[in-house]
Amino acid sequence: MPRAAARYTTDGSRIRRTWNGKLPEEFSQQDMLSFLADNDLALHGQVTAKTIAAVRAAGYDYQGGTVITLPGKEEHSMTEQEMTSPAPEAPPMKLDVSVRAIEPKGNLMGFANVKFNDCFVVEDFKILQTDKGLFVGMPSKPDKSSRTGYRDTAKPITADFRKQLHGAILEAYSAEISRLQTVTQAQERPSIKEQLEAGAKQAAQEKAARPPKQRPAKGAER
Repeated sequence: MPRAAARYTTDGSRIRRTWNGKLPEEFSQQDMLSFLADNDLALHGQVTAKTIAAVRAAGYDYQGGTVITLPGKEEHSMTEQEMTSPAPEAPPMKLDVSVRAIEPKGNLMGFANVKFNDCFVVEDFKILQTDKGLFVGMPSKPDKSSRTGYRDTAKPITADFRKQLHGAILEAYSAEISRLQTVTQAQERPSIKEQLEAGAKQAAQEKAARPPKQRPAKGAER
């Protein structure tokens, strides 16, 4: 296949070279594969097996000196904006935290399990009290070679996600402590029945403590 004649176009104040009438940022996937095949012909006199494999892996075929679209393959032209635009940011990971508060053991205050995006669970996060406030410890196992004697078995690798994870766990722990305090206060508060029974008992005791009324002697009023 003879190479297409070189052509040029103006881009503002610049003169730029085109290939088959297109600028590089206007190339579709098929255009890029055709350009590779064209270069192979110019450099090697034939299309290399590597280029043929890339063409077929992309869902095309090379026949009669042309990259052709196979049935069912939709062509998509990549614009300059699509090639240069940053990838959309992934939504924040969904974290469902369950917390178990315990009686403090040293600086250990409780444990947490975290479910990530409804599809993966990591257990045994530790909630610790430090001089700087509450801290989240990662799940870990004993490791004699570690400076602390333990090695984390799961941990975040970015500062942003670490902040999100720690915040979610500590928020759930705070909510659990508030719930437990409410339950304890409700249990300590006497019920209405108990209050009525206590009131009746007190009234009976006060009545029993009052001295009996004395009746006047017979004939005293005559």
